[in-house]
Amino acid sequence: MMPSHSNSAKVRHLVVETHSEGQRLDNWLVKRLKRVPRSHLYKIIRDGQVRVNGGRVKPTYRLEEGDSVRIPPVRIDARRGLPDPMTLPVLDLDILYEDSALLVLNKTAGISVHGGTGIRLGLIESLRLDRPKSPFLELVHRIDRPTSGCLIIAKSSTILRHLHAQLRSGVGVKKNYRALVHGQWTAGPRTIDLKLSTRTLAVDRVRRSVPDPTGQSAISHFRPVQWFCDYTLVDITLGTGRMHQIRAHAAAVGHPVVGDHYYGDRTADKALRQKGFRRMWLHAQSIGVIHPDSGVPLLVHAPIPAELTELLKGLDLKQ
Repeated sequence: MMPSHSNSAKVRHLVVETHSEGQRLDNWLVKRLKRVPRSHLYKIIRDGQVRVNGGRVKPTYRLEEGDSVRIPPVRIDARRGLPDPMTLPVLDLDILYEDSALLVLNKTAGISVHGGTGIRLGLIESLRLDRPKSPFLELVHRIDRPTSGCLIIAKSSTILRHLHAQLRSGVGVKKNYRALVHGQWTAGPRTIDLKLSTRTLAVDRVRRSVPDPTGQSAISHFRPVQWFCDYTLVDITLGTGRMHQIRAHAAAVGHPVVGDHYYGDRTADKALRQKGFRRMWLHAQSIGVIHPDSGVPLLVHAPIPAELTELLKGLDLKQ
């Protein structure tokens, strides 16, 4: 049986409204072309078929009010339909804080913050489906898929711009993580100031951050809080926010994060996997910003997940 398709035969030009300002182009298109595979959306953006104000842009382009977006004719598989909520990834939408401007979620480990290659729906897409009447929901920042903890969502383009400005300047922003790392951390509190570059390794085609004297500035402040025979529990405060920064810095000083498949030691993690521990021990335990509306500092904490605390209970303390 031949696939059934409908065809949007005309080029459309849509003007970006106020409530869509600040959204990424790819996410904006997903909402308007609900039955078009995300992979096809990326293709027509890369090919220049989607244009903003007559020019080519990247999928990550942030829309501005009044932008004119050219959308080409697209073929839609009529069998696809809208996403079935029953087929969505099981999400723990644990809301730590919410007001009219923003919300802070406690992200579950293993969930991607947004869809992409091989991932049909991420946390932000699922949140939008869960709240269809919300005109604007955008990620303020990201945390890695295997990491749990605090994640801020903006409810308007104005709030998004304010928070992005804070993140760029670092003023008022406090990102604190807790991690279990391999080995005995003997140096006490330590600031790791090590530039990083992003590279895709030929061996597995995975993007990683690697030390590079010509790379971007990356600063992490590590503080040991508890010692075990073969591991150390550390708190980390970020001075910058590069991709995989904590994981790359910890590995660079010889103390990779437990359970980290990209930067860690799989052989050393094998014993823990045999005990049933199959995630990375890294948690975004608090985040602080200056609230864009009130101007008052906002600090939100995410409790350590049970599977992480249970692992600690089974480890031998250093005598």
